[in-house]
Amino acid sequence: MSTLEKTYKFSEKYSNIKYKRLGKTGYQVSICGFGTYRVDYRIQEHAKTLSYAVKNGINLIDTSSNYSDGGSEILVGNVINGLIENEGLERDEVVIVSKGGYIQGENQELAKEKERLGKPYPEVVRCAPDLWHCIHPEFLSGQITSSLERLKLQYIDVYLLHNPEYFLMYTGTREIQKLREEYYRRIRQAFEYLEEEVQKGRILHYGISSNTFGEEADKRSFTSLEEVLKAASELGPENHFSVVQLPLNLLEKGGIGNFNQMKGKKTFLELASEKDLGVLVNRPLNAIKENKIVRLADFTIKEDRTIPEINRMIGDMKKQEETIKNSYVTDLTIEAKDKQAILESMSLATVLQNTFEKFESANQFIEIKKQFFIPRANYAINEIYKHYDEEEDVISKLNYYATTVNIVLDSMESVFAKESNNRNLKVHKMIEPYLNGGTDGLSLSQKAILMINSLPGVTSTLVGMRNRRYVDDVIGSIETAYIPRVRNFWIDELKD
Repeated sequence: MSTLEKTYKFSEKYSNIKYKRLGKTGYQVSICGFGTYRVDYRIQEHAKTLSYAVKNGINLIDTSSNYSDGGSEILVGNVINGLIENEGLERDEVVIVSKGGYIQGENQELAKEKERLGKPYPEVVRCAPDLWHCIHPEFLSGQITSSLERLKLQYIDVYLLHNPEYFLMYTGTREIQKLREEYYRRIRQAFEYLEEEVQKGRILHYGISSNTFGEEADKRSFTSLEEVLKAASELGPENHFSVVQLPLNLLEKGGIGNFNQMKGKKTFLELASEKDLGVLVNRPLNAIKENKIVRLADFTIKEDRTIPEINRMIGDMKKQEETIKNSYVTDLTIEAKDKQAILESMSLATVLQNTFEKFESANQFIEIKKQFFIPRANYAINEIYKHYDEEEDVISKLNYYATTVNIVLDSMESVFAKESNNRNLKVHKMIEPYLNGGTDGLSLSQKAILMINSLPGVTSTLVGMRNRRYVDDVIGSIETAYIPRVRNFWIDELKD
């Protein structure tokens, strides 16, 4: 049985999940895919979440060689192979999408080593000191090999060139016409190579993921689907250019609203549908407006406190830190650098006092809380505990401090959550006239996803799902009936 047939077989198991055909690939895929931009095999919860999603009907997984510096692909490989070995999943029931183009992390170290040896990758675009980009066949060949190794798979269902427009954005020339000619030559060269990979069986289909498909046609960074289709057609009518990916959300509507194809006669989504391309949407919940990220989701209020209350709590937290440092850290007989690390980590209250007013959104605070504040506090508490694990008075103070930190951080998060939720009321109001009665009780994120999935030209919306709650939220949207008048929203809003 082929992959095409097995994806249909998979879809028949889940009557509550909607599926669509992924363009000319023929694959039947869930209308929401599992986005892995910020997942990593080193985080156990991410593996459990991906497994939970697949076992509940999500059969499209989108990853890339540069996500978590390869850690995302390793996670996907571990989970999918585990489900095949232990849960009866068949490889061809799921569709794996991966991408190549970025030179970062380990890839960049390899690229620099090749330069030192006098064998650099051809046609590298240097975007920043820690970010290069390349879609030359020599680079893509190694990328596909590495991706297959990390995924532990024999083939990738769909392989996408990842943001090739970096060439347009970071190549310094004013001769725009020549720049664009070179851009589409490079894309055609990459397509020609990817057709060879299809013949080898290492990939089955290919395409492009670009942030600029929906831009105005006169923008320097614009990627024309029309020109991309022309490049693919030059390889013959049986080419395997089958899938495209772009950002689309309630605030960024270019993919459906800008008439940037066929001399201003068609939109990206219209042309993609006409050519039977599978269309994947990314960033459905993270809109970029005025160079800031707007999170199209409602936030949880964990601790409903006023700002003066929080400031008083931070002051109390600072006193606790000073007591712990002066009484239990300064006299420790450990190396100076280790003591300094504990003292710096046990100064969280000062950091919070200095940064409280600088956060712009709940999303920004939540990320820094997870990546910096909580690990910093945990490090200090655990290191001190090692030296006083039998002294009840010290343990009691550390436990009280840990409780204080959690309450303060949750309270600060709730302040920003309130502000974000209040801003989101405008979005709720904006889309409410276009929703049907079956959407009562849906969260903003569920509505935002539903508004996209209800568009006939969109195959699947890629959503980051790092915990089970996110998966359940997505499934709640999938289970809701499509919105009949959804196109009116996009057209009316664009008129405004």
